[in-house]
Amino acid sequence: MAREANVSLSTVSYVLNNNAHAQRITDTTKQRVRDAVQRLGYKFNPIGRALQRGYTSQVILLIVTWDLATSHSATAMAISRAAIAKGFELTVHVADDDAEAEAFLKRRMLHNAGGILVLWDSPAMRASYLNQLAAEGVPVVDLLPDSPPGISTVTPDRENAFLQGTKHMIELGHRRIGLISDSETRPKTTLCKVAGYRRALEAAGLKFNEALVVNITEFGFEGGASGFPRLLQRDAKVTAAICINDAIAVGVITAARDAGRRCPEDFSAVGFGDAPIGKYWRPALTTFALSANRVAEVSVALVSELRQSVAPTQRTILVPEELIIRQSTGPVPNP
Repeated sequence: MAREANVSLSTVSYVLNNNAHAQRITDTTKQRVRDAVQRLGYKFNPIGRALQRGYTSQVILLIVTWDLATSHSATAMAISRAAIAKGFELTVHVADDDAEAEAFLKRRMLHNAGGILVLWDSPAMRASYLNQLAAEGVPVVDLLPDSPPGISTVTPDRENAFLQGTKHMIELGHRRIGLISDSETRPKTTLCKVAGYRRALEAAGLKFNEALVVNITEFGFEGGASGFPRLLQRDAKVTAAICINDAIAVGVITAARDAGRRCPEDFSAVGFGDAPIGKYWRPALTTFALSANRVAEVSVALVSELRQSVAPTQRTILVPEELIIRQSTGPVPNP
């Protein structure tokens, strides 16, 4: 083919792979290569091309803990669709804990993997074998914030979401706003949300009160059900709460009702994630819609870009979230 187009073998490779080197090739030369491809009846083989680069077409989605797999199921399904559209073969692995995730990364010999997408909300990730794989050129994309150096990130903008959610309740007149969080077992995501909550309070001239931040470790409804009584014990005059996910928010609403606080007449609540339970709960939950499809499309596209890059650089892409105002937030009750 190189002889047919009167160019070098490397030029043919650059044009067909459409990598960074191809940007330096003139449009005329590129067209000569394409014409030669058509005349010779060349058939593109993505697997062969990936193997020639040292990559396979397999992309791994590693999720650490089943709780995280449950809460990010929509993202996992969206990634599956996006990977198929890009011609990748996706393998999903859910690890029970940090140790099992580390063992998986070392056991599977992933040095030639086409890419690794990661949902791992633990400090252990920063010292994991992922760093070695990324350093060796394997495209690694973290789907949660606070990635280690050298690993790119595509994730929802949680800090801005909690800034907007807290601001929404401040605009309704609330001044004693709690936060039901989990900075112990889910620190990467939770700390971003806490930062947004603090920024909203400070922008409104309200003092951040650490007593109003209740950390729970139970996942879902149970966390909200146990977290609200603790919040009420710390401040009996609290009138609102923003929660790190929808199931926790529904638990908070239920516990508030059991304590004689009607929602939204006496107490307002905001969730995160737009889970089906929040939409059909009564009162319907004010929340943030996670952009699962957008996160999937951008992250898979970034894996593809990193595969072709001669000198890949770390990137951080924050996907904005939409505040959905429903029935669970209302004006602050009269004193």
